[in-house]
Amino acid sequence: MDASNKLLDLFKALAEQLPSLLTLLACMIFAIARWKRHPKVSLVVLISLGLLFFHVLVFPIVYNWVPDWFIRSASSADMQSVSRNVFLVLGLIGSSTRAVGFGLLLTAIFMLRKPRPQT
Repeated sequence: MDASNKLLDLFKALAEQLPSLLTLLACMIFAIARWKRHPKVSLVVLISLGLLFFHVLVFPIVYNWVPDWFIRSASSADMQSVSRNVFLVLGLIGSSTRAVGFGLLLTAIFMLRKPRPQT
């Protein structure tokens, strides 16, 4: 696959993520607007949303170019196992970064909450 097709695939992948990117940006703006009321929670929310935003931008690029680098360097006999391992490792890294971002967001949701008074 030539570079122009790779670039077109990258733009398609980023276009598919456009609603997520816009939602993350809107949530970041909302967290900044609430900064004075809840500075610690807003900071954790901004960190988590920033990580998720980074993930949505970077991983289409990674999935577009990184596998080819490793697969091209493998011998023809090892190509299938190298391909499988590359996608396994990329999947684990991608899922882990997404999980950390959502974990931080969940932490922000429940941090600094006061318990309800018992009635």
